[in-house]
Amino acid sequence: MSDVTGKVYLLTGGGGAIAASIAEAFAKAGARLALVDRQLEHVQERAKALGGAAFAADVSKFDQVQTLVSQVRQRMGRLDGLIHTVGGFSAGKVLESDPALYDRLFDLNVRTLFYCTRAVLPVLLEQNDGFIAGISAGAAWRGAGPGMALYTAAKSAVAAFLRSLDAELKGTNVRVAVVYPMGTVDTPANRRDMPDADPTTWIDPAEIGQTLLYAASRSARGRVLELPVYPPR
Repeated sequence: MSDVTGKVYLLTGGGGAIAASIAEAFAKAGARLALVDRQLEHVQERAKALGGAAFAADVSKFDQVQTLVSQVRQRMGRLDGLIHTVGGFSAGKVLESDPALYDRLFDLNVRTLFYCTRAVLPVLLEQNDGFIAGISAGAAWRGAGPGMALYTAAKSAVAAFLRSLDAELKGTNVRVAVVYPMGTVDTPANRRDMPDADPTTWIDPAEIGQTLLYAASRSARGRVLELPVYPPR
């Protein structure tokens, strides 16, 4: 088991609902959070409440991500991991999907993950210790997402990228994890978009936070790679 106390984790999409649960779980365990979002005001209050630090960056631009990593290290003294929650969802059958949707979903879900991983990885390899995690989707775990093919393809790419990264990191102490929410996550946005649904049948975002904390706490001799998180039966 690896202690996260005092370690610094860069949490992208830090103003989001799922990121809130992740940040809370890690902060309670003694970790320090570098919360990043496009707008600083989206993360300032949350960072202050959790004893972390707030940063602004557009993680779809590699130069901004490189600058972000430097800022985190300078301000917080170290960097021990990346937890990437930036992404996007859109439903639609293939025949009905606007071609522009391809760029949007792959940019949000895959490009941002690659840029953040690429910028963080040299730091983690230099110290031969660290943790990189991303969020895929249940449809990617199952291998099909009818009615949301492009989203499923993008999230499948997220999972394949992280599994490939894990294989590349063999022999190092940098661990990788992929979390698959296997159903709807109980967020304010989902409650707003599905007002007639019963949110008690959805995944509690706190469980995603605890799952990632569990993965980050494993040592190289007992690491976990793929973690599906299921809603109630």
